[in-house]
Amino acid sequence: MKHTISMVIFCCSIFYSYAVFSEDESDDVIKYRQNMMETISMHYKSLKLLSAGRITQPDQWLPQAQGLNNMAKMVSTGFPEGSDFGETDAKESLWENKPDFNEKADALVKFSGQLVSLIEQGKKEQATELLRDIGQSCKDCHKKYREK
Repeated sequence: MKHTISMVIFCCSIFYSYAVFSEDESDDVIKYRQNMMETISMHYKSLKLLSAGRITQPDQWLPQAQGLNNMAKMVSTGFPEGSDFGETDAKESLWENKPDFNEKADALVKFSGQLVSLIEQGKKEQATELLRDIGQSCKDCHKKYREK
């Protein structure tokens, strides 16, 4: 019984430490998510160069799209409760409307997954059209939830 209580207390303390961040921990979370979002941007920009024909490396389409999709899957978890202070470009509205933000993040996952599928099928023209839609959805989300 004593061992069980100790385990419960230990597990609760671990959960609590992840749920609430000190300012330094919040800074690390913010840096991490900024790196994550920058990586998404880099995959997107690389795909734009490929789709415009400015880079002619057809073997790069799929890994870039997969990278975008993999990173998109992390967006909603990159904004945990307690990371809303510090050097962040996230607007207060993000935390006030977290379900809407999460829906937008889920849409990015869906669109980028469709992009991967189109590229796997060799449908580069359709992928290019979808890439425009992805860019617009990013802009819409940034307008609503990002300071810059």
